[in-house]
Amino acid sequence: MKKSIRGIVFLSLVLFGCEQTTNEGYKKEVVVNATLTAGLRIDTLRLLWTGEVDKFYNPAALAIPNATVIIRGIDIDFYDSLFYDNRNPGRYFSAYPRKVIFPAKSYSMAITIPGWPGPITAATTVPDTFSIISATVSAGDTIEYNPLAPVHQFFWSPSKFQGSYLPTIAYLDANPAMIPKVYYGDTTASDFQRPPKMSYRSGLPKDQTNTDLPWVFLSYFGNLQIDVYAVDNNYSGFIDQILTAQGGELTEIRYNIQGGIGVFGSRTKAAGGMKVYLKP
Repeated sequence: MKKSIRGIVFLSLVLFGCEQTTNEGYKKEVVVNATLTAGLRIDTLRLLWTGEVDKFYNPAALAIPNATVIIRGIDIDFYDSLFYDNRNPGRYFSAYPRKVIFPAKSYSMAITIPGWPGPITAATTVPDTFSIISATVSAGDTIEYNPLAPVHQFFWSPSKFQGSYLPTIAYLDANPAMIPKVYYGDTTASDFQRPPKMSYRSGLPKDQTNTDLPWVFLSYFGNLQIDVYAVDNNYSGFIDQILTAQGGELTEIRYNIQGGIGVFGSRTKAAGGMKVYLKP
């Protein structure tokens, strides 16, 4: 089944905003959130403590600023010691633009924290390169929003080492006009929250190399960037568990982190992503 996850912060909210036990059973744990991207240096590895369910969630108070974070290549000559970002609680990053992540290669993570027993470790294999090979829309096209018209379709070549594919839509305009939806209710209300400016189409089978773009999936008019990512088994496995657990308990989630919880994953963006303009 194909489902959509709206909001670029969805994964972070699941990991950092929800403690899976009651206060009586609260267990302090290290939470890792990182996705290596092929062709880029490591932009963000976020490291925080778990929080308690009845306390205000404050990333600055839960951030872990004194860790040693090392990323190594398993089948490639690679070593990077990440720096802490004092302006962004919990964020570690690579300061070396030339230390980029390669597709079809494996990487390990090792984190040590003063006073914390044992290292936090994980590994990922980055999906191989692939391309969008055809679509019913082309880069630079202007599309009229018409829910009664056939949906647009996208096809891509196979990657390798992927757990799934993740089509994405980024809304590029600074203040785009929302597409009216009957379920929005009063959009002028003070508590109305505008849709996120990044949408994901998740839940695709591992080897499915095509998707459609339902009109109801779109949130804004204006300039859109359409891409497809091949995501590794760690990332896709976590998303699949969240989708399965929606409305139920999250206590049985299996993490790929040893000595902590969270996600250490990787992704590769397809060549041939396209920018289009959506008009009313």
